[in-house]
Amino acid sequence: MVDDAAIQSLEDALNALVDDSDFREIDRRLARFNLFEAMGGVRAELRHSNFLAFLFSPGRAHGLGPLVLEKVLRAILSDLPTDKRPLRTLELVVADLDDALVYRERQNIDLLIELTALNLVILIENKVGASAGDGQLERYKAALAARYPHHRRLMVFLTPNGDEPDCEGFVAFSYQNLARVLEQLAAETSTPSEASLILTHYVEMLRRHVVPDDELKDLARRLYEKHREAFDFVFEARPQLQGLLETLKACALNVVGLEEDSTGANLVRFYPSRWERFGVLKCPSQKWSKTGRGLLFETMVYADGSAHLALILGPCAPDVRAHILERCKASAAFKGISKRKGEITSRLFHRELLSPELARTTDFDQQLRLASLSWSSFQGEDLMALIGEIEAFAEEIENTGSPRSTGPTEALENES
Repeated sequence: MVDDAAIQSLEDALNALVDDSDFREIDRRLARFNLFEAMGGVRAELRHSNFLAFLFSPGRAHGLGPLVLEKVLRAILSDLPTDKRPLRTLELVVADLDDALVYRERQNIDLLIELTALNLVILIENKVGASAGDGQLERYKAALAARYPHHRRLMVFLTPNGDEPDCEGFVAFSYQNLARVLEQLAAETSTPSEASLILTHYVEMLRRHVVPDDELKDLARRLYEKHREAFDFVFEARPQLQGLLETLKACALNVVGLEEDSTGANLVRFYPSRWERFGVLKCPSQKWSKTGRGLLFETMVYADGSAHLALILGPCAPDVRAHILERCKASAAFKGISKRKGEITSRLFHRELLSPELARTTDFDQQLRLASLSWSSFQGEDLMALIGEIEAFAEEIENTGSPRSTGPTEALENES
């Protein structure tokens, strides 16, 4: 039993934490409205690329002319040895960049910039959350050389931490450096107030979600050292990820015909019982699932509070895997299909059930409700089509050995 003195000590510790100026500064910076968060543009690569294309285009209505493009290019060049630069920095500084042409998704390239005055073309491959696909950078390099054989070329691999590209000729540039350049530009007195505000919002969003905010981390470390007792108590009292996982597990197992395969610390795997009749959907138990099932739905809850649902294809027989992957790629039902890099499994379907933003900005009861609603939406929109098509693919392999048309499967209904 906790005595009154201990309770009073803990209450005093919590009060001291709330009154601390560092705590109030962290709360102010994290709670402040952000335009890009409101628009859902946190880790969406397309939206980042669209915004950067807007900033880099001298003629767009941001009032900065070619200044953003010039400063970012100077930052990229400064990271390169002199002999690796396609042009001297002085050439860039004195050049007229007003004629810059900025293209989005030309030949699938995220950003392509033509600078006629410098006979220079710039390719920027933007990766916020994913890595480059196998051979992707090589293909873009070849496409650029074919389209601009007589131009000087600068190929940039833009990632949160400046990851090294796997293709010779590309140079690494980080969102951390990009944030620093834009922050300096926003602070300049010559920058129009509207542009300064937009740049500030973008940099704040980057530091909250894409790159580490070292200053904020220092504040947090200092705060923890001063108020360790209060933080430890708050940490122990936080809503557990397991509660969200259990809720999603109940959603899945409340569907007639769905059975549990296994449960881990942050995931639950389940499967339609009708798939048990297909021997081709089995895999060696020592290679992936201990149950030997080679195709499973998987619900995962991550440390940031977000929740995701996926359909995972394990290490079945190579010809079975190849057939299923080929058929899935040709079907609109399989959204988010990708191979896990360096692993023997492939993701055939992906759906976010609770975003990191909602996990951060809603209370625990709201999170449970939102995740449950997302599951219901998945069940109504996707589950039946996925089950039916997988059954059709398995029957093709086991019965005919050749593709045939697929049709709807009978409905799975909620238990009343």
